[in-house]
Amino acid sequence: MGTAFACTGSTSAAATRPPGVAQSGGTVVVASSVRAADTLAPSPADVSAIASAVKSSEYTSAVPANDYEVTGTVLAASDPTWAYTELHPTVEDYDRAEGVLHHTSGGWQLVQLGTYELGCGVAPADVLDDFGLECPPPGADDSTAEATAA
Repeated sequence: MGTAFACTGSTSAAATRPPGVAQSGGTVVVASSVRAADTLAPSPADVSAIASAVKSSEYTSAVPANDYEVTGTVLAASDPTWAYTELHPTVEDYDRAEGVLHHTSGGWQLVQLGTYELGCGVAPADVLDDFGLECPPPGADDSTAEATAA
């Protein structure tokens, strides 16, 4: 559950959108790494609710809401109560991040934010597969890798 999004020192220019991101008539369109065949398009109400959940999350509280755009939101085909979204900075001080959200009786909640091993330990395996997210095998850590290499 990282805060990689809030890291400073990005080399991207504030006015430059990341590759695959375009804006047309106020709508941001993102060519996402998520496999579209395994995802569903959210309703406009869900898109709005997901963006609000991201911008009001404790994980993004250190970043002004106007300093990034919530884009590329999709729902898992296997369980549409799970969403994947991307956070693209609008200023040069931040890096791009990804978020995984879950819809419960309390509405949409950002459950994980980061750029590495996203969704691991929080989302079901089918959902991770829908989003094209990969996690290390259970029990794999640096000490296991070092022991295997020796």
